Amino acid sequence: MYAQPSNTIPARSGFQNYFAGGGWPFQRRHPQAWVAVRALAVVLFITLGTILCSRGYEWGALVYLAAAKDLGLGYRLLKTSRARQH
Repeated sequence: MYAQPSNTIPARSGFQNYFAGGGWPFQRRHPQAWVAVRALAVVLFITLGTILCSRGYEWGALVYLAAAKDLGLGYRLLKTSRARQH
């Protein structure tokens, strides 16, 4: 008559898994290496955005969004990997 509560976790979409865990499953195997790759990408995106904005390309500010995404996901990847170790 009534729905029974279950202890199973509902399946999440790939989009949710990507942002909740900080990256794809292969990135979770070696998180420190992928955080270093993301940090390098952040430096390159900030440099590229600065160059584009200084040359008069206003859309170059959108590159900062890519840098912020990589910075946030790198932090999330490192945070979730350390939580799994403890």
